[in-house]
Amino acid sequence: MEAPSSFAFGPFAFHVLSRRLEKQGELVLLNSRATELLLLLLKRAGELVTKDDLLHAGWGDRVVAENNLTVHMAALRRVLRDGRQADNYIRTEHGRGYRFVMPVAVAQAEGSSVPSGSTVHVGRQPESRGISILIPPVQSLLDDEQSQSLGAEVRRHLMVQLSRVPDAVVIGAGDARYVLRTSIRPVEGEVQVIAMIDDAATGATIWADRFQHRHIGLSPMEGEISGRLARAVIMELVDREAAQGPSEEASHTAGAQHSALRGWSALNRELWVPQDLAEARRWFDRALLADPSNASALAGSAYTIVAENIRATAQSRDLADRDELRQADELATRAVARAPDWPRAWFCRGYVRECQRRFDAALIAFGRALSLDPCDAEALAYTGHVHFLMGSLEEMRAPIQHAIALSPRDRGVGLWHHFLGQYDFWHGRDELAIPYFMRATDLAPSLVYCATFLAASLALAGRIEEGRRSLDSWCEAMGGYRLTIDGLRARVFSDNPTYLAGHERHYGGLRLIGVAER
Repeated sequence: MEAPSSFAFGPFAFHVLSRRLEKQGELVLLNSRATELLLLLLKRAGELVTKDDLLHAGWGDRVVAENNLTVHMAALRRVLRDGRQADNYIRTEHGRGYRFVMPVAVAQAEGSSVPSGSTVHVGRQPESRGISILIPPVQSLLDDEQSQSLGAEVRRHLMVQLSRVPDAVVIGAGDARYVLRTSIRPVEGEVQVIAMIDDAATGATIWADRFQHRHIGLSPMEGEISGRLARAVIMELVDREAAQGPSEEASHTAGAQHSALRGWSALNRELWVPQDLAEARRWFDRALLADPSNASALAGSAYTIVAENIRATAQSRDLADRDELRQADELATRAVARAPDWPRAWFCRGYVRECQRRFDAALIAFGRALSLDPCDAEALAYTGHVHFLMGSLEEMRAPIQHAIALSPRDRGVGLWHHFLGQYDFWHGRDELAIPYFMRATDLAPSLVYCATFLAASLALAGRIEEGRRSLDSWCEAMGGYRLTIDGLRARVFSDNPTYLAGHERHYGGLRLIGVAER
């Protein structure tokens, strides 16, 4: 029996290869773990799926608290609710697990082969554990000169962007492991893009995606398309390469490359789970023991240190004085010295300096990343966030909106929606902020600020009982989380008066629903 290629249920369709959920043809955003939980439930539709099976699908062999499953299942149910009761899709079997009860239509995958006229020559596999990928000419589905020219430029931009990833991508090698096939079709101001990654040895398609892109204006159309595509391709191939261990005869350099890939793969799962951050840091440390100059590991280690510090429950939030952040700044500085043309190295440097409250220096680093890749979604989002921390509200919104448009399924997109909600919240527009906070809570369900700002905005909009229920449900799902206003005060990231004034409004909303001061 062929593996399923898609599942259809109610107004939804789930595409297996791309992990894409659609509702009547429109993309529905899901965080990565909720996506894996949904896939398992669909594969076993009608059956009881135990909590252990779901935990393994979402978190692998890592030991995590059961409340993580509860939080992500709640987010999944909110996304699927379309005027129906939640149990019309997923029924809770108390103490046992969950059951997908909506009728599901399954489409089977057809056999995959390398298209004729595009022969791939596979030779000796390289000793390095880096990613090697061949990029054939981009196919235009319209036979006019403008479309053909656009396809050629998309390919050229892709090759430039992928070649900047250190120790990870080899373009056009005869012994490439992967082949990226792309087709485009310009239609009424948009470009429809279909991309597939084939295993070069077998010709089997191992990943596929499609999207429509409307020109934003950050870069030529071909630059925006290739930037959006390159980010998705790298994340997919990092995960695949990380799952393969280095050969026994691999050199120290190859071992360092593979360890760095394992670190980034751990971050790709979902940034907000502490176990992922700890695992990522172990892999980056291992890579640096083997090769202290590995730029990918240097940048990844700096990134992870900052992420761990942001999420630490420390008595003091004066992160700029922490020794670990000084270490992170040194690592990021070494990364940009080793790979000055790699946008992610510059992003990591900016990320460190934002956390150190060196906001002007952070903007310089993010600006350097964007000069190398104007469509770097993460650098755009955090450029907007730094302006927010500096109190420059009118400068924050556009780059964050661009980031979401360029990378709508990014692992950080839930937080980016939260940033947009804060923009409206700071302007006193609670009803406009609420949908952003709801989406943020669905996509990043374990982040405390997403939950508290949603509850506060509901309360300030006069929906006090709804806000109280929302926050109570979140605290219960997080294992009885004890929330206080003093605890939130310790988690601010700037001393700018405009920034702090918005937080006072946040605390005022929480007081309306009975959150304790201390």
